[in-house]
Amino acid sequence: MARLNFMDLSVDIKTLILQHIIRPTDLKNICLTNKLLHEIAVRQLYHEVVLDVGSDDDTRLGAFLSPKNIGLKHIRKMDLYLADTYDKCGQLKMAHLSIRMILEFLPEDILEKFSWHPWSIFQYDSLVLLYKKQRKMKWLEGISMDKSDLQALQKVTDAGNVFQNTVKLGLYPESRQTLDICHFLVKNTRKIEKMTLHTSFEEADDVIPERELNDSSTAPGLITSTIFSHMQPFEKCTPIALKEVTLQKINLRYAASTYCKIIDFRSVNSIKLFFCPGADALLAELSKSTLLPNKLETLQVKHSDNAENDCLGALDGFMCLVSGIQQLTLDISFAKQLPASAGIIRHGKTLKQLNIHASEGDDCEPESVFDYSSFSQICKGCPLLEQISVAFPSVSVLDTKQESFVNFQNCLGDLPSLVTLNITTWPNNEPSSTKLSRKTYEHLLQGIAQQGFERSVSHATDNNRASKLAIIAWGSSDKVYDREDSRNQMIFVKGKQIDPLGHERFTAVQMGWCLRRFIDAGPKSDILDFTPCRTSKPPVQHDSSSEDSV
Repeated sequence: MARLNFMDLSVDIKTLILQHIIRPTDLKNICLTNKLLHEIAVRQLYHEVVLDVGSDDDTRLGAFLSPKNIGLKHIRKMDLYLADTYDKCGQLKMAHLSIRMILEFLPEDILEKFSWHPWSIFQYDSLVLLYKKQRKMKWLEGISMDKSDLQALQKVTDAGNVFQNTVKLGLYPESRQTLDICHFLVKNTRKIEKMTLHTSFEEADDVIPERELNDSSTAPGLITSTIFSHMQPFEKCTPIALKEVTLQKINLRYAASTYCKIIDFRSVNSIKLFFCPGADALLAELSKSTLLPNKLETLQVKHSDNAENDCLGALDGFMCLVSGIQQLTLDISFAKQLPASAGIIRHGKTLKQLNIHASEGDDCEPESVFDYSSFSQICKGCPLLEQISVAFPSVSVLDTKQESFVNFQNCLGDLPSLVTLNITTWPNNEPSSTKLSRKTYEHLLQGIAQQGFERSVSHATDNNRASKLAIIAWGSSDKVYDREDSRNQMIFVKGKQIDPLGHERFTAVQMGWCLRRFIDAGPKSDILDFTPCRTSKPPVQHDSSSEDSV
């Protein structure tokens, strides 16, 4: 019987094999192999496209949009960023011209998502063209435009039945005009599953008073009364059965009850609250038995608490009532203490990702650290954890045997599924009085990562299992939109090396944030993408050559 090789396999099997290749450079090389593999790999390579527009590199778009490019018809998600260039003069005009060209040459009805990321104006004519040619999009955005004609836009969307597949809305109001656009999207979308509402009125030229924007104790504010005006009166409306809700920079002090009338939180499985004053009011409302989510899988809260720590208290109470959380992210400033371990342990049978940070002040204050007893209880009570990001006790890169730090490392031995560990507090270089150079500091930090991998393997061997820990990182990323590595985060992955005798052993290898996403542990290291309220620089000597990149 002749032995089969890869090319003898069926197209379906080849496709399944190539789906396990995630690095774009590898997929590109496969496309250059032969015609058959090109047709298979190009689908995955072009599925999600990210482009920088508004620079001299826009001249390359001609080749990208060539009719001979068979990958264009496989694009499903397109994210456009404003290029980072030194010459900003005329950049937006160039970017809008490039966007227009992209929309003109893309095949019709292929996109599921089109996103313009910068907080800058989008051209109305380009939006009309987008709705005319891409009528199967699942994600639509309400953003600021240079002009607005909602009656004409209504005719375009009705003619193309644009909203028939839409299930996700990104609403980014920053003016009265943008509020009307957001209302247009909410009113026309038949079935909304995910909604993101992120305001930026403080950055607008026409400043709207805070009292007019947000709900008061007597009446709805401009935000709710405009975006959801078709649902008034809210006391009698049918709430939207969402699955995911994200609220950012929304004052919830008096609006909590309004949003509970607009949204059916019982069906929600993901709640994200970022910098929402009065978030404790919403959490208190959701703690009522008639509004409590049936199965909450994701909870993310970024908040600056008040002197009484009302939000922290509401969080502790809410977490003890809700069930089924798999991803928990709590980042609280001005908190007198960390969230109670009891609320975290309650979700021990489901919790897979834990991201807990707090400080007693703003971003200038040091981060709070769990006491050993609480951290030990969390590790023992949440054995399914795959990713964890917390502050560790202080330790010196010159002496890593401090008892408090070693005890925290030993607690991780109770997490058999742990893949990614992110320690947001930097080791110091005591007793030295001068800061180390960055290269020296990175080398010493690599030694601590190596010890962490060795300790994990030792714990696993003692319990007759394999160690899954693949990534140990320090610091936190300060990059929100930029697709480049942050200098305030150092990541080490568990690699392999062969000694002179031919024996294979693992070793800690430093890797950048971007490249980290394309290793085997990548899908389970998305905790490194989170940008906390405070981002501290590593304690190293200032490097003038990297001043622009910090």
